Amino acid sequence: MYQSSHSMSQSFNFDAVVYFPWARFIRKSLAIPHFSVNDISKIDPEKLKYYGFKGLVFDKDNTLTAPYVNQIYPSISESFQGFQTTYADRIVIMSNSAGTKDDRNYEDAKKIESDLGIAVLRHDRKKPGGIEAVTDYFHCLPKELVMFGDRIFTDIVFGNRYGMLTIHTALLTEEGDNKATAKIRKYELPLMKKWITEGKTAPSHNNYHSDICLENLF
Repeated sequence: MYQSSHSMSQSFNFDAVVYFPWARFIRKSLAIPHFSVNDISKIDPEKLKYYGFKGLVFDKDNTLTAPYVNQIYPSISESFQGFQTTYADRIVIMSNSAGTKDDRNYEDAKKIESDLGIAVLRHDRKKPGGIEAVTDYFHCLPKELVMFGDRIFTDIVFGNRYGMLTIHTALLTEEGDNKATAKIRKYELPLMKKWITEGKTAPSHNNYHSDICLENLF
């Protein structure tokens, strides 16, 4: 009932391949989130709104749901309702599969929207590219938006690259996780932690306030 079809094969992610060396070797701060949390329950949506953030962009798998499942993960369901109460339709899912050219007739995006009641962004460029589709959707500046995601070199680099507030979420579950994604995660997470230990910080953000986060991992 809740199974998603977006285990579809994904086309080449040009932006990720081109931008990876820049974030890995030159601008490491792009790979550092403003907050790193166990899950979205550690973020206060009312504080985000109070500090002027006008929209929220969420990755789907292992940020809101288990991989390839169209149901908000049980442990964060109540918390996400708080985000929906605060932001209503100013929430969008940005996936690197559903809503892209890989998603034939946007069938997977439509299924997610039907099951979750959350808009799925239609976009041609994959994270860490694609800001034009986001700003067209929200009609505001990237610095007024928040990016939530579990992946460092796509979700977090994407948000930081364009000046969004970035929030990294830990893995919700290993069950059903894409093997390639799991392998990349085992590479990128230790790197992020190492750089934070070395004193690397996220790009400065005018609307950063520590009380947005109830419990930061780092």
